[in-house]
Amino acid sequence: MARVFFFLFTTMFLFSCDPPPDPRKQQSKQVVIIKSTPQDNLPWSPPMELPSKDVDDLPRHLKPRPSNYSRRMWNIIKKNEDTFSSHRRALHGIPELAWREIKTSKYLKDQLGALGINEFEGAGLTSFTAMVRGKPGGATVGILVGMDGAPVPETTGLTYASNAVGYWENRQTGVSHAYGRDIEMAIALGTARVITDMKKHLNGNVVFVFQGASTKVQSGEHMGAKDVISSGALRKMGVDVLLYLTLDPGIRVGKVGIPTGAVHGGLSRFNILISGSSGHMCSGTVPWKCTDPVSVAASLIQDLLILPTRKFGPNHQVILNIGRINGGEASHTMASKVNIGGTFRWLIEPDRRRMTKAINDLVTGKQKASGAKIKVNFTRGPQMTVGNTKLTEWTLGTLVRSLGKNGVLPGDPLSDPGDFPAYNKELPATMLLLGCSGKRFSGRRGTGGFNPDEESITVGIHVLSNIIIDYLLDPNPPSGTSAKKITIQSPTE
Repeated sequence: MARVFFFLFTTMFLFSCDPPPDPRKQQSKQVVIIKSTPQDNLPWSPPMELPSKDVDDLPRHLKPRPSNYSRRMWNIIKKNEDTFSSHRRALHGIPELAWREIKTSKYLKDQLGALGINEFEGAGLTSFTAMVRGKPGGATVGILVGMDGAPVPETTGLTYASNAVGYWENRQTGVSHAYGRDIEMAIALGTARVITDMKKHLNGNVVFVFQGASTKVQSGEHMGAKDVISSGALRKMGVDVLLYLTLDPGIRVGKVGIPTGAVHGGLSRFNILISGSSGHMCSGTVPWKCTDPVSVAASLIQDLLILPTRKFGPNHQVILNIGRINGGEASHTMASKVNIGGTFRWLIEPDRRRMTKAINDLVTGKQKASGAKIKVNFTRGPQMTVGNTKLTEWTLGTLVRSLGKNGVLPGDPLSDPGDFPAYNKELPATMLLLGCSGKRFSGRRGTGGFNPDEESITVGIHVLSNIIIDYLLDPNPPSGTSAKKITIQSPTE
């Protein structure tokens, strides 16, 4: 009976299970086909023509300006994209500090010369202008481009990363394009290519202003705009308006920020040199026989950092930062000198004078109390004002056509705009913030890891080329005088 029960149970179990697969038969596999590519992986392209429903609800100053040449210029850009990227990578590998941009300026002149642009004008030690002449009788548009690198070692790990070194404040340091001037220069060379190809449609002239010392300068040096202006090159070339397209990592690729109605505080730099005792008697084993500049520096830095909160109320916007401290030669000896570098920012002139006096008073008191010799030097930077000019307002129609209505954003002024404000006193000028944050983006502006998305080069060339052509074809281009407040709404995405 047990055997019969076992036989029935085994039979039922076998018939209830699926048979094993036959190894001689090919098994079918499920294949998933993705019919569409995610939008983020597609290369950026301009809208060219906006649907009427997207245009009707725009205010008048944001209506896209019509163009007969935008598509033709875009075809030129796409055809030469690889060349534009190669310019960026070549320039990325040879960064040079302010007033030392010899290799950089030579590369730029060689590439411009290859395009048939040979009308150069010196504008300082390394700065120069390059003119593209179109039909006579038209206006002349200037394009400002920075050239210098920053005293920041590169940490991007790129195959074309910078290995350049230089001396900054008497110390050797790595040099990189941590502020993206390599991208700016590549955009300028690309724009020059497009403009020369469109030369027969150029109703006027274009002047590229390549400025050295546009980012950071050492103690005792001045920024490059002063030399460009005093050289008279802008007047000699007859520049009517000046455009500056710089990078903003806070904005995504394919978009441009417009600083509207914003005022950026003035920048003042200070350098403090603390000298202690020197000689063979000053070692770490007998500190009571010496004046230690390191301990004086530590105390001084603490007192400096609390000045804004102790000398100014909440209605005064004053910010102080210590960005550099150098001193000492070996760990077992006492340092003979310590160097402190910092900045403070201000909105109104009385606050600048008040903070300067507060720092001087603090240094004087610390010198008397410690016995060390302390010297402080101040270098006043520009006060950045981004006004609502007719020139800025005029660019909006071209930008909306070139980037779409969601491609034009309100933008905040950069934390360190360089010396661009100096040009505002000479001629109508406007700054546009080019988005460079994308799928191939890393780092923060001003750091060794800053690596903007190279697609921003294509967007920048597209934007500048369209603005230039539109301006030169306009029968009544803007003069740059003050206009009504510009309102730009952030897109809903």
